[in-house]
Amino acid sequence: MLIIEVLEYRKQLAYNAENARSRPRADSSTCKIAANSNVYLSAGFGYDLNCAPSTGTLSAFMIFVDFADQTAIETPQSLYDFFLPAAAEWYATSSYGALTLNVTADTSRFHRMPATAASYGWERGLSYETHQKYIQDALDAYGKAIPPTDVLYVVPTANAAAISFSPTFMGDVTTRAGTYVAKKSVTFGLDAYKTWKYLVLNHETGHTMCLPDYYPFNGSATGLFIGGWDLMGLISGPSPDYFAWDKWRLGWLSDEQIACVAERGSTTHTLTPLEKPGGSKAVVVKHSGTDVLVAELRSASGLDSVSCSTGVLLYTVSTTTATGEGPIRVLDATPRSSGCAGDKLNDAPLSLKGTSSYTVPGWGIKVTVISESNNKVDIKVEVS
Repeated sequence: MLIIEVLEYRKQLAYNAENARSRPRADSSTCKIAANSNVYLSAGFGYDLNCAPSTGTLSAFMIFVDFADQTAIETPQSLYDFFLPAAAEWYATSSYGALTLNVTADTSRFHRMPATAASYGWERGLSYETHQKYIQDALDAYGKAIPPTDVLYVVPTANAAAISFSPTFMGDVTTRAGTYVAKKSVTFGLDAYKTWKYLVLNHETGHTMCLPDYYPFNGSATGLFIGGWDLMGLISGPSPDYFAWDKWRLGWLSDEQIACVAERGSTTHTLTPLEKPGGSKAVVVKHSGTDVLVAELRSASGLDSVSCSTGVLLYTVSTTTATGEGPIRVLDATPRSSGCAGDKLNDAPLSLKGTSSYTVPGWGIKVTVISESNNKVDIKVEVS
């Protein structure tokens, strides 16, 4: 028995030595591919568009407006309560406490806009000038000085059907007199009240922090690129927590929580659920100076408590692909399935219970689940 144990011990030592030689681990900074300044809302590190802060406190000011043709039928306080504190709690959970959303609101009354709701021509593709006019009209209607803040929220009455959706104004917000108000403005619309609920605030505030849209702008199905795996795609998706890649970019995950692979060879890694604080959260494999593969463990917990599938989610990131064109694309490890919760990609993860291995086409990268439990998964990454 002792001889067998010694032999097994020597085998283990040999395996460990060989495995160590084959582990080309890189400093995490190697995988921090830089944003492309020529690509709008590029998904790389260091994108600069006067972004709202993503750590510490993001300060916002909220005002309420109505229109002569679509007057308020509720109170400003009821609309404030519609969004908060739920949206702030969402950020506290997703950021592991790294971001506090602090919203100051004037709920004293609705302020009457100088033009009718119908006259604003509120439709997809809203021009910069039209959007700016709406915001400046709201500031004129408010008529009071607003201390400089990170984000201005303009909330219309839910009765304003003509203000149909909720875009983010990405330029500096100023009054017509040129007084600076905020870095960005979110102007809410009917889609918040009818469809997305308070989560539209988290989606749009994500844009103020310079996150792109992960749904397609070409009219294809909302889940075309990522299914329901991130709030910046389908807001009502079953797994809306932000991707680990963006949590890293936003400063919610530390470098120590990311494993970087930048050379050929075989490596093993442990992942813990993205939805829970602490532990290793992602393996990033650098394919080029503009593209990476990310592996993260998603579980049916936290903000993803209604997820219809769990396991190791794989996706590619391209810093040369603009918002709305698929800068992040989830890889489907179960392509012959019909998906779940209404989208084919919603059961995309690797798992020992289903598909345990996936090779990225054309990239020479293979990811295999070795073991899994409720609290962690071990994976092997092979780069040829």
